[in-house]
Amino acid sequence: MKPSDNEKSTVTKRDLATRVRLALKPDIKLHQAQVAEVISQTLDAIRDALVDGSTVELRNFGVFKIEVRKSRVGRNPKNPSVDISIPARKVVKFRSGKEMKNQLCTSLIETEDPTAHEQGAG
Repeated sequence: MKPSDNEKSTVTKRDLATRVRLALKPDIKLHQAQVAEVISQTLDAIRDALVDGSTVELRNFGVFKIEVRKSRVGRNPKNPSVDISIPARKVVKFRSGKEMKNQLCTSLIETEDPTAHEQGAG
């Protein structure tokens, strides 16, 4: 289920449950619905912690935290002469952990076109 270099894919909760179930050790026998429920409960716990104002740190994966975006003045591209007040709001920020950063960097290097660097040097 790996996309080609030019193609992006979306992994749904169902896809994630399938991947987790297939990755489990053979002696751990869980049905797809049970794995999906564990994933749902995990995501609910992360959401609840964030709503309560906590930072969620998952070692070797990353950190989720809430940041407040200040209110600001924006403009409608269709009518730029009219200012629009955008209120302050909370947003979820994710910062990847070292292990994930390393894997992303490695996968980027593997997918880069080796001739791209040579063409830029000329």
